[in-house]
Amino acid sequence: MDTIQKEGYQLKEPWVTIIAIISVIIAFLTINGIFKNQSFMRIAEPDFSKADIQKVKKDEVTLKKEADNIFSAFKELKYVDIYSGSMDTPIGLIRACEDKKRIAEDCNKEIAKITKILTTDPTITKAYLYIKAGVLIDSYSFGNLTKNDSIYFYIDDAKQYGGHLLRSQAVWSQINNSNIELLFDLSSVPFTHLPYKDFVDPDKIPNIINVINQPEKHFIGAFVSTLGYGRIFEMRIGYKGGSIKIDQN
Repeated sequence: MDTIQKEGYQLKEPWVTIIAIISVIIAFLTINGIFKNQSFMRIAEPDFSKADIQKVKKDEVTLKKEADNIFSAFKELKYVDIYSGSMDTPIGLIRACEDKKRIAEDCNKEIAKITKILTTDPTITKAYLYIKAGVLIDSYSFGNLTKNDSIYFYIDDAKQYGGHLLRSQAVWSQINNSNIELLFDLSSVPFTHLPYKDFVDPDKIPNIINVINQPEKHFIGAFVSTLGYGRIFEMRIGYKGGSIKIDQN
């Protein structure tokens, strides 16, 4: 009996050894492949001259100067405040309009509550949208929007003229301790979608000036899209030519 068991053990042992060797080889090949594909295995090796960096720095200064000039010109335009005072994003709006959980009827009712009516003299030649916004970062203080927060802006038809404003493509911006200021040229407003990512190409870039130059009333609004607590401190349109008024009724 002992002999049979011993022979059986001797017969099985080579197969166990072979299987073990194959397993080690497969594991080695798998791990080797994973490590070859890992980004941390890539070595950075820049190749630049002083002139290259100098050009980048000069371009940055030039772009900032151009943006500051645009903002200075904006401040000289006629303007209309969309919201009189600040506007906090309603909790009910976030719940009813939450991405992939939207309740259409409830969401529309919440949007209607924050929507303002514009009446325009359709001879506007230039217009900018200015927004100052922030999110609550602790019990008492507001700060800049996080990478996941966004500002949703719309006029009349959300599918055509609404979406999450792409902050990286504002014509001027400034980050403060308690908020961010953004300026968009209404002739080419860059919209994106959720999940919000700042450095992407816009989904659409509609000309909102063409919209407000239509001789009819317009529905306009915006809110900070966040799962926290968001606030628009200021929102105004600066414009040249014609006139824009908020209908108080």
